[in-house]
Amino acid sequence: MDPQQGYGTQPPPQHMGRDSQVYPQQQQQNTTVVVTQPGVYANPLLVGTVYGTRGWSTGLFDCMTDSNNCLYTAFCYSCAMFAIGVRLGENNCTMCFVPAVDINLRTRIRTLGGIEGDMCNDCIVVACCAQCAACQEHRELRNMGL
Repeated sequence: MDPQQGYGTQPPPQHMGRDSQVYPQQQQQNTTVVVTQPGVYANPLLVGTVYGTRGWSTGLFDCMTDSNNCLYTAFCYSCAMFAIGVRLGENNCTMCFVPAVDINLRTRIRTLGGIEGDMCNDCIVVACCAQCAACQEHRELRNMGL
């Protein structure tokens, strides 16, 4: 290596013949673009986390914020649950043939919305305050745009 030639300078062209001469302006630059950064890869089949990422948008006992829904649920609970099932895309026969459908619908809403909680809590809430839970589920679906 020539001592006057430093790092970052082009080496002198090597001539191997008239037709095989390569000019610096004709050389191609190879660039590697990193599209995916190394790290933890998420499973594309998993939509959310197991534990949920947020709480309910309204409280369990905020029933009177929507008085029409509160009265509808209080006087016709099965009709209100049927309406929630339809909004979730469930079959019309779901209310008649699926045991504990109100707990299942609450769990489905939690799953769709990424809401924190578990099935045991859903069971306790529905067993103790079924009408309040249905009102909360109605408000949550409305807030989620369903």
